[in-house]
Amino acid sequence: MRAAMAAVLQGIDAADLAARGVRTAGRLAETEAWRRADTVLTFLSMPHELDTSAVISAARAKGKRVAVPRIEGDDLRFLVLPRDAVTLPRDRWGIPEPDPSWQALDLARAARVLVTAPGLAFDRRCNRLGRGRGYYDRFLASARAAAKSITVIGICLSEQLVVAVPHDDHDQVLDAVVTEAETILPGS
Repeated sequence: MRAAMAAVLQGIDAADLAARGVRTAGRLAETEAWRRADTVLTFLSMPHELDTSAVISAARAKGKRVAVPRIEGDDLRFLVLPRDAVTLPRDRWGIPEPDPSWQALDLARAARVLVTAPGLAFDRRCNRLGRGRGYYDRFLASARAAAKSITVIGICLSEQLVVAVPHDDHDQVLDAVVTEAETILPGS
């Protein structure tokens, strides 16, 4: 499933990914989780992935704090994205890499957190298939234990919705999935 979905995403050009990123950000902004959130944790898009720049812009426009992930060993650490951060160097996977000197987000002190989770495939039961390294599942498990109020929404393209995503006990189920065309809640 990972290889098949990666091939689908390879066939979508950057302009289309950006345009659909804008529509997805608009749908995300219609959710109650977005309205409540004072902090948005979002991924920085790698090549051939939904463009999250519109999510970042929308969060900043509403005065929300934005934090982005940095891979450190086998874990993700979310760092607060400074307003003047524009172009970031890319790591070996082509992911923009935050500066390790940026302020680390303390989830225990964050009041209302919205996490936008990436993935290769999602299903209507709000399961996600990541890239296989477990970064987000480990992060989400610890974040849900630490944060006072956290909502996790997968954001993706319509093509990334599948009938069923294989999952195990350690996989974290999302609270919703948002595409450029629809918002999916568990059981809907």
